[in-house]
Amino acid sequence: MAIKDPDRVSQFTNKKIIKPERLRAGDRICVVSPASPTLTKTYYERGNAALDAMGYHVVPGRHVRDRRLLFAGDAKVRAADINNAFRDRRIKAIICVRGGCGTAQMLPYIDFSAVLRNPKIFVGYSDITSLQLAIFQRTGLVTFYGPMVSTDFGKQLAGYTRENFFKMLTNTGEMIELKNPPKKEMITIVPGKAAGRLTGGCLSIVVASLGTPYEIDTKDKVLFFEDIDEKPHRIDRYLTQLLQAGKLTQARGIIFGTFPQCSYTVRDNYYKYNVALLDIIRERTVPLRIPCIYGLQFGHVRSKLTIPFGAAATLDATNRRVTVEAAVR
Repeated sequence: MAIKDPDRVSQFTNKKIIKPERLRAGDRICVVSPASPTLTKTYYERGNAALDAMGYHVVPGRHVRDRRLLFAGDAKVRAADINNAFRDRRIKAIICVRGGCGTAQMLPYIDFSAVLRNPKIFVGYSDITSLQLAIFQRTGLVTFYGPMVSTDFGKQLAGYTRENFFKMLTNTGEMIELKNPPKKEMITIVPGKAAGRLTGGCLSIVVASLGTPYEIDTKDKVLFFEDIDEKPHRIDRYLTQLLQAGKLTQARGIIFGTFPQCSYTVRDNYYKYNVALLDIIRERTVPLRIPCIYGLQFGHVRSKLTIPFGAAATLDATNRRVTVEAAVR
C-alpha cells in the first residue's frame, strides 16, 4: 500500500528511535566476532591495519580469535565481547569481523540495557542480521548493514564501498540517496512510493527469526532483503513463509538487493525449467501491490552500500530511488 506523503515517516513507529553519535577521526573501534571465526588470519590483520591507517584506534574483543566448532567461541563469550564494547564509554563504534553462522545463539546473553545506556555505531551484515534485528526490536538503536573487518576491510575495500560507508557514518544533516555504482541498474517490480523505517537484512536469517522472541517486526516498514548461495526454490520458500506469517502484507515496500550464487546451474534439477530468481520474486511480490524494486547493491557484493538498519527511508519504486535520513547525530 502506497502512502500519500512518503516523506513523513516518524508516524510509522511506536518505538523511540536512537541514532548513535557519528564516527570521528581517532575514534576507538572495537572489532568483535558474533558469528564464525575468521577463516584467514591475513584478512583479519589487514582489516585491522586498514582501519588503523584510516586514523582509527582498533581494539579487538577479548574473544575475537576464539573458535568452538563453527563459531568464534561459545555463545556466552561472544556476547560478553559485545556487552563489554557497549559498556566501555571509550569505544565509539563496533564492527564485526565477519558473518558465517551462530549469531542467534548468543541473543539471550546480550545486555540490551547496556545498548540503551551507551548507544553507538554497530556494523555488520549476513549472519549478523540476527543481532541487528534484536537490537532494533529491543532498543530502537539504528545499526548499519555494511562492510566488516575480514570480509571487506581486509580485502582492499572498494572505493565505492568506502565512500558510502563513511558518508553514512559521518553525515548528520542531509538526506542521503542510496545510489548504485555505474552500470548496476535497478529494476522496478511494483511501481509506487512508500516510506517507513528500514528493517530486514539477510533473507534466510530474517526467516529464521520467526517464532522467536526476536522475530522481525515488519508493520509499516520498508523491508530490505539480500542473500547468497540460495537457489530460487529456497528463496521462494523464504518469501512464502514470510507471506504466510503475515510479514509481507504488513510492509510498506520492499527493496531487494542482488543475490550472488543464487541462480540455477546445469547441475541443478530445476535448471531445465529456465526459471530465474527474478521470476520467483515477481511471483511472490506483485500480488502484494506495494512498491518493490530489485538490484540495490548491498550485502554480499564487493561494491556495497551501507544500509542504516532502523532509519527512516523513502522508496520511489517507479523511478528506482531510495533515500534515507541521516542515521547518526
